Amino acid sequence: MTARSLPGRALTIRARRPADVPALAEILLAQQAGSRYPFRDPLPVPVEEFLHADDAVRAWTAELDGRLVGHVCRTGPGAGSPDVEAMNARCAEAHGCDVEELAWVRTLFVAEGVRGHGVGRRLVKTVLADILADGLRPCLEVLSAQQSALALYRSTGWEEVDRTRPAWLRDADDEGLEVHVLVLPTIRGRHAVPGIG
Repeated sequence: MTARSLPGRALTIRARRPADVPALAEILLAQQAGSRYPFRDPLPVPVEEFLHADDAVRAWTAELDGRLVGHVCRTGPGAGSPDVEAMNARCAEAHGCDVEELAWVRTLFVAEGVRGHGVGRRLVKTVLADILADGLRPCLEVLSAQQSALALYRSTGWEEVDRTRPAWLRDADDEGLEVHVLVLPTIRGRHAVPGIG
């Protein structure tokens, strides 16, 4: 799938600022009906927590002509629940590394009106470059209802290493949806797939 360009329009990826969070929350919730991301509406946690406003290692926003249109962040492996621990273990096994060497791509979304123009790919490239610069191994999770996101990741070299129904999904879903856990294989700190980094 080839992204359409944005001729004559200035797309910038920059570090997220605390003042961006309210506008990003609005964009996230406005695009939810079309993307089913986040899966639950209303969210079971404050939107700031979902955006990792306080625990992201780093976060970025996409601006188109000065207007916020997308977001991505990176977190560490996290801990606490058996579901999280199991996903970390599976990714570490797939990467052949310790859990502490994992970095998770989180909260990637693009505003409804600019999907299909490469904004999401630019955000993914930004977070991946940051993860690899720190010598870490990229991981992410995608819900099976989000087929376009799954297709994007698979088309850019991500490999599925697990499917699971974590407690939050078992409690909220009667459709039998699963979380797909993916890793991007790396060779000596570089993507194994040309053109991704």
